[in-house]
Amino acid sequence: MSELDDLREHLERYRAVTLQHFDILSEEELAWRPRAEAFSCAQQLLHIVQSEDYFTSGLFAGDWSLDRLRFPKPMPSKSGLHQKFLEVRRNTLSRLSDLSESALNEIKRHGHAPVDASVRSWLWFILEHEIHHKAQLAEYLRALGHTPPYFAMVFPPGERPDIAARASLGGV
Repeated sequence: MSELDDLREHLERYRAVTLQHFDILSEEELAWRPRAEAFSCAQQLLHIVQSEDYFTSGLFAGDWSLDRLRFPKPMPSKSGLHQKFLEVRRNTLSRLSDLSESALNEIKRHGHAPVDASVRSWLWFILEHEIHHKAQLAEYLRALGHTPPYFAMVFPPGERPDIAARASLGGV
């Protein structure tokens, strides 16, 4: 398995789990936020997908437009947000299919920060960024009374072997 294959597998697996978080939320719950200055559920989700679009557009097309990161007013509906996830990921995978393994070593400068990193590092950053915000969404789901999906693999809704294991070992 090549590193690009590994990256694609990780991107798709973690995105499937992010979409499980998304599916739990009702249209009304998308507007919920834990406090006034925090992102809403919808903003967390939109930030994940906008950031992927921002970084892939910057890395592969040299387009570091900050407009890609602005929240629209009004926010998209649940179906519109889901469509955005599909479109951006389709674009990302298309760009990865045109990338060679050797291109992963190419150094790229972030468009708005004095940071140089390899294409490899930036692509793994996209995944790590999604995981970070998905963890915040898991806390949001708990606050809303939902059990969040398992963090790294798609299991059937409500199936959480980690919670069962923790309880059997004397944890909460």
